Amino acid sequence: MERRTIGIHIDGDTLRIAILAQDDQRLIALGKQRFGSTEEMAAAVHEIVGSTSIFGDRLATALPALGTFVRRLKFPFADTRKIESTLSFELSSQLPVSIDEYAVDFQAPVPAEENLYRVTAAAVSIDALEKIVEVFDRADIPVHIVDLAPFAFVRGLREHIPDGILASLGVRETTIALVTAGRVSDYRVIPASPAATVQETARMLLRESASLQHEAHTGGPSLTLIGPEVTPELLDILRPGTRRVEIPRFTLDHREVEPEYLPAVALALRAAMSAKQREFNFRRGRYALKNEWSTLKREMIAAASILLLSILIVAGTGYLNYAHKAARAEQLQQQMVTAFRETFPGAAPMVDIPLQMRSKITELRQQAWQIGSGPQGSVLRVLQEISSSIPAEVTLDIRDMNFSAESVRLEGVSTSFEAINQIARSLEQSPLFAQAQIADAKMSLDGTRVDFRLNLSFAKPG
Repeated sequence: MERRTIGIHIDGDTLRIAILAQDDQRLIALGKQRFGSTEEMAAAVHEIVGSTSIFGDRLATALPALGTFVRRLKFPFADTRKIESTLSFELSSQLPVSIDEYAVDFQAPVPAEENLYRVTAAAVSIDALEKIVEVFDRADIPVHIVDLAPFAFVRGLREHIPDGILASLGVRETTIALVTAGRVSDYRVIPASPAATVQETARMLLRESASLQHEAHTGGPSLTLIGPEVTPELLDILRPGTRRVEIPRFTLDHREVEPEYLPAVALALRAAMSAKQREFNFRRGRYALKNEWSTLKREMIAAASILLLSILIVAGTGYLNYAHKAARAEQLQQQMVTAFRETFPGAAPMVDIPLQMRSKITELRQQAWQIGSGPQGSVLRVLQEISSSIPAEVTLDIRDMNFSAESVRLEGVSTSFEAINQIARSLEQSPLFAQAQIADAKMSLDGTRVDFRLNLSFAKPG
């Protein structure tokens, strides 16, 4: 399953979620649901996102701008560890509240002037932060990033709005940010008024945008609108002027995404950013994400349990098969012992019954050959075949004859070497013998006789 980046935009009692493919930042799903309690909000996230415990998914949300403090500080160093250790002390002198009730974070330092670095720092209410973190952690929703509006929206849409005005219109607040080089240079936060008309909202946007431009000494950049309160009527009022009014273009299933989902899309894009790009993320320190490892550990334990169960099943099946085959082998062994005893009553069975039976069968075949039941017949028949095959004119005296199941060895005396050759040729003509080989032949000292040894190989039956 492909990895995803997920943006969770909480606006009043409405939850909007955008899901992007992590590899190519392709929009793959949108969802919206109203909720009445934190439990319903967590259930809505699970329902829209599905399984949020997939290792590799990254989720991001943002705290509202109302009730937070943002200051731009200067430090004589750019080391983030040094800035982190001194940030609370520096902020405490510039806030009208106790720093102990706020969680602080900062963006990457940028060079300001010689030997000084400018740092944008923010302080958010600990109560608001703990409330949102507790909701997600209790529901096992691994939210990696808790950023701050409008900074999260600007950083997520940095490729779509490198410069200009970005206004996010929600049911609780409207943020208007001056964007320079993809970062927030300045911004305004206006609490939403349910009684405000569309004309009043349009005038407020134009007024605050002009104020930001005036303070920054910029011209009339484009005004980009996102959020659920962006309506066609508002666009009709703003567009006839000289200002360029835009809405970021994203598509899902070949349809343009409505402005109400664009904050969630911006958060999903923010989730895709590397942690090395130091941005606001209040999930640090004691609020750092811990549940992802717990969820992954539970999944690994479950997977290990399933694997162990599978191994036990395979081992059990293998043992049962082995036991069955061992019992069958024992049964066959007993049958072989019984057959051996019935076939050879006088012999005691040993360990290797088949080998012992083959030996006994070979012994029986030898005995059968000796009494005339072998494939060559009896010894008497062999003698008759040898006698009838030798020519009558040849003088032959047989001194020794040795029989086996495969051959016959003859030793004797004849009158000449030619007589011996004649005997061998005559015996090879017999159907009983396959070959007659003269193994030895030598003349006596007086030259009257020749001693010889002749090996006769039996022909195979058939």
